[in-house]
Amino acid sequence: MHTPRPTTGRLRSARGVTIAELVLVVVFVAGLLTVITVSVGNIREETATSNCETDLRTLKLATEQYHAENDAYPIDKSVLIDGGLVQADDVSRWTVEFQAADVAPTYAPVDDSCA
Repeated sequence: MHTPRPTTGRLRSARGVTIAELVLVVVFVAGLLTVITVSVGNIREETATSNCETDLRTLKLATEQYHAENDAYPIDKSVLIDGGLVQADDVSRWTVEFQAADVAPTYAPVDDSCA
């Protein structure tokens, strides 16, 4: 005859999973989703900062190119746009204060997106 094996006091089906295993998997997946969400948020912020820096660099280079060609700074940002040195979309986040033809302009962000 067959003698039964001693059990450890816990019965478990060969095909099922315990609640503890299921909870462990759910906690693990939730942790992964949290890490991914935070990472994506940081990437978006870094991209926005990089875009602002690129736009400012483009605006400054166009201003200096205009100055080199005309021996004076432009009186308005639209001069740079109309002259084809920059595109309006590239400089829309920045304001430029032109003091005089021989004084370098100052640059400031339009809103907090590039501050």
